[in-house]
Amino acid sequence: MNYTQDVTPKSAEMLRMRMQELADTMSRTSESLKRGESVELQFVADEIRAVQELMDSMSSRLKEHPLLAPAEHDAGRIEDIVDACQQIEVRQQAIDRLKRLQLVKSFDENDREAFQAMSNRVNEYMDKLTNGSGEERRATVDQVNAAESPFRAVFEMVNRPEELSDDRWIENQRLISEAFGRSVALAVLRGRAR
Repeated sequence: MNYTQDVTPKSAEMLRMRMQELADTMSRTSESLKRGESVELQFVADEIRAVQELMDSMSSRLKEHPLLAPAEHDAGRIEDIVDACQQIEVRQQAIDRLKRLQLVKSFDENDREAFQAMSNRVNEYMDKLTNGSGEERRATVDQVNAAESPFRAVFEMVNRPEELSDDRWIENQRLISEAFGRSVALAVLRGRAR
């Protein structure tokens, strides 16, 4: 079987499953040896080496990953690898959302100052996601992706307003107004900003 070396939650789970398969193989081999049965030890050794190489490769790629804070780069245990891969995925989602918000502009010149202020906040959060400590990055992901996030509200309103329920539409209006002001909220809600 070909195991991917991408640093994604899926690849980390595949590595975890491969480690579990190896543990099961080693347990069966041990039982066979206790019973005096012949076993193919070279196969077990090859599997151990293959799993260790996969783990080392993934750990190495995580050490270089820019979405992990320096203190998060040492992922030597499978639990650390899984967590690091999950963090990379959610941080990338938050960054993608913020990058989209950096492009949001109003067609009305009167809204320019309000949108500049929103853009400045987006840039602050982007900086936290790419340069902050591990805890700052985790907190920022929560602030950007949470259901109560004004960033998420703007993102939903400019990308897929037709898919939102009436309740979500009203909630987004409130979130945007409170965080970025009435000018931004009205521009987004009336379609003047995209």
